[in-house]
Amino acid sequence: MDLASVVPACVLLAALAVIVVLLAVVAIVARAVVAKARPQDLPHILPGLGQVLAALALFLPWGRGTRGPTVAPPVPMRSERRGGRRQPRG
Repeated sequence: MDLASVVPACVLLAALAVIVVLLAVVAIVARAVVAKARPQDLPHILPGLGQVLAALALFLPWGRGTRGPTVAPPVPMRSERRGGRRQPRG
């Protein structure tokens, strides 16, 4: 089944228009922030701007990624292979 046969053309055009407008707004805001920043402040501004862009990318259909758990499993502090002390049994 083809996407064009399921979704009307006006809906696809509207979705494309929303994505284009979102990208234009992001580009305008990013350009304004970088233009107003002093050159010595750019190393501090760019990581924050990257976080804002990553958050705005969630509005895009392909920007959500997988829907799995976002918390990594805990990592043990010491493993027995790397010289951790063994507890006596018994």
